[in-house]
Amino acid sequence: MTDTHSVPSMRVPDTAPGGQSDELAVPQRRGKALLGWIQEPDVRPLFYGSSVTSPDNVEQFVDDCKAARDTKPSGSATVPSKTVVEALPASVQARVADVQATDQFRTQYQPFGASFAAVPLADLVVPQWWVDAEYVDALAATAPAEDDVDNMFSFSFATGRLARPMLLGTNGAAFASALNDIGGLTPLRVAQYSPEKVTFEFDVIPRPNWVWIAAVQDIGRLFILNGVHHLLALLKAGRQHAYCLVRLVGSLGDLQSIGWNFQDPALFKPAELTSGRPPMLGDYLDGQLAADVGIRLRQSYLRLVVGSDPGVIPSVD
Repeated sequence: MTDTHSVPSMRVPDTAPGGQSDELAVPQRRGKALLGWIQEPDVRPLFYGSSVTSPDNVEQFVDDCKAARDTKPSGSATVPSKTVVEALPASVQARVADVQATDQFRTQYQPFGASFAAVPLADLVVPQWWVDAEYVDALAATAPAEDDVDNMFSFSFATGRLARPMLLGTNGAAFASALNDIGGLTPLRVAQYSPEKVTFEFDVIPRPNWVWIAAVQDIGRLFILNGVHHLLALLKAGRQHAYCLVRLVGSLGDLQSIGWNFQDPALFKPAELTSGRPPMLGDYLDGQLAADVGIRLRQSYLRLVVGSDPGVIPSVD
């Protein structure tokens, strides 16, 4: 069986100026938060559910969110034309074919009508209230030039990398990742067979961190499904477009068919995302709209346990 969870990393010592470690500090990531789009009933659950570390108390977080709501832009953002979604350059069609040939694309994207395209960064609505600023800075330092189409494709269709697994006893193993690089398992298969021994095998594969966009018809906007940090890094590096997969949907509610859950505390509620002035990608870079907020560092892990279940089944002879 398998278990996937997100768990906090171990604490690290907080060394005082005199060199003494008086207490253990909580490891955290510094990020940018769009507090103005978080409505009052959601503020306190969000503070606890997201393990906010800075500000260090919920009352200050409540006050910060209220102040941000009072100064949030009230004007309507320009709704982009439907012509903003463009075809990818012909020179990357071989790269497109490589992605289309993967099991991940055939099983997780193609069934939902995903097509390859280039979209303008300025038109993108963001789903989440917080981004990891350190991670964005690291990505921005490696952002390719906009006319470097091959590396632009690689940047927009990145794939995670798996760390070496930890063995747990004689029949278990675990993978851990701070970047949520862990994907899933391939189906169990028979690798070798003889009357004396049967060898089974399967693969643990990394998560494809591909930029994925929903073109939402009823609001006429482009909505980010995955890849916020890569997209923000491109924007911060001065790029204008990104390569991506695009899925056409009638409304945000249609995203439930691919497991999108607006009850996730990390996500904005649909009312904010469909408003006249939704949270946009560039808002993370606006010092008037984005606040400094820390979140406790977490790691995702995948635990594998091999077991047997002896029993009796009817004969099919």
